[in-house]
Amino acid sequence: MIFVAISMIVLLLIGVDVAFAMAITTTVFIFMLGGGLNPVVIAQRIVSGSNTFILLAVPFFILAGELMNTGGVTKRLVKFAEAIVGSVVGGLSYVVVIVNMIMAGVSGAAIADAAAVGSVMIPSMTQKGYSKGFAAALNAAAATIGPVIPPSVGFLIYASLADTNVGEMFLAGAVPGFVMGVYMLAVCFLVSKSRHLPRGEKTSPIKIVTAVKDSVWALLMPIIIVGGIVGGIVTPTEAGVIAVIYGFFITLVVYRELKLRDIPRVLVKAGRHSAVIIFVMACAQTFGWILTREGVTDVLISTFRTIASTPWQFLLLFNALILLLGCVMEGGTIMIILTPLMMPILRIYGINIVQFGVIFQLNIMIGLLTPPIGMLLFVITGISGVKMAEMLKELIPFYVVLVIILLMITFIPQISLWLPGLLL
Repeated sequence: MIFVAISMIVLLLIGVDVAFAMAITTTVFIFMLGGGLNPVVIAQRIVSGSNTFILLAVPFFILAGELMNTGGVTKRLVKFAEAIVGSVVGGLSYVVVIVNMIMAGVSGAAIADAAAVGSVMIPSMTQKGYSKGFAAALNAAAATIGPVIPPSVGFLIYASLADTNVGEMFLAGAVPGFVMGVYMLAVCFLVSKSRHLPRGEKTSPIKIVTAVKDSVWALLMPIIIVGGIVGGIVTPTEAGVIAVIYGFFITLVVYRELKLRDIPRVLVKAGRHSAVIIFVMACAQTFGWILTREGVTDVLISTFRTIASTPWQFLLLFNALILLLGCVMEGGTIMIILTPLMMPILRIYGINIVQFGVIFQLNIMIGLLTPPIGMLLFVITGISGVKMAEMLKELIPFYVVLVIILLMITFIPQISLWLPGLLL
């Protein structure tokens, strides 16, 4: 297994994409050290790694999110949030958090939410007197809510890898996602008071009613998706199809901001993103199979049991490991590689698989804000033009909040398990 580790590290260091690094390492290992393994097993494992019914939902939800982001949904949700809270001190900071919480029920992807909301809100905030560093940091931090509140592409991937119920995973993320939003609003309140941030435009009942009417179609989408899955009316894949049809309807027919000429571009973008996710998962399944076959899981189990004698010690150790890996690896890759290896360990410690999935997802969200690999940092700096150091300084209170929530979810299982237990 030393060969596998060295091979992966070298390939990643020279810039090979992680999917190809796993595929190359697996192929070389089978041909050189496989002990008579038939190379056909590579193709078989790649096919079986992507041949999962749950994964069919991934491209549909990604496409639905692209449709909503392209078709004028974001700016309507911004107007809705501004009508509700925009007139208070620091109102636009509250708007960013609330819009991201609503967008979470539309796209479920942090990068997409950051690009869609940040491109609208960062220029608006800087024009109204907010510092560019704070505006950038807030939009980056608020985007981490998206993949926790259902529907979530990350939970779809985890459910496929862990062989658990998607509806239960979606419900498990609802309360933690709401708590994330509340704590970020608290940070906005403290910053607004200490820095005397400007008020927004005065609102009125008429403005609120108009904003609600204009955004009601977008607000209904998460209710339809999550309600259908939880109610047992549709499977996650069928809910993804409904989300796409619904997205086409409101952006083409209701809002009329998605033009026919835009559809090929949206389809290609969603298809490219989906293909990357599924290809990485397929290669990771093959790589994971080799690791399991060679006894890496047994080594991990014995190592963890030596270091951590209780479930809480294991979870603390795991959190530290993922936060560290998040500094140097992309979060989705970490989840895809480690989830199959962690399942036997969870059974030994008696840790709930659903709770663990929420813990894993929140760790990955923190990784998106952690240099040098944090993708949200690069997306927001590209949109805002703010210097990375300036944004990182403003992110400090949000890091503190996210770590507090991570510890809460780790040590208070009912935060993530209460709603699935109540409704399922």
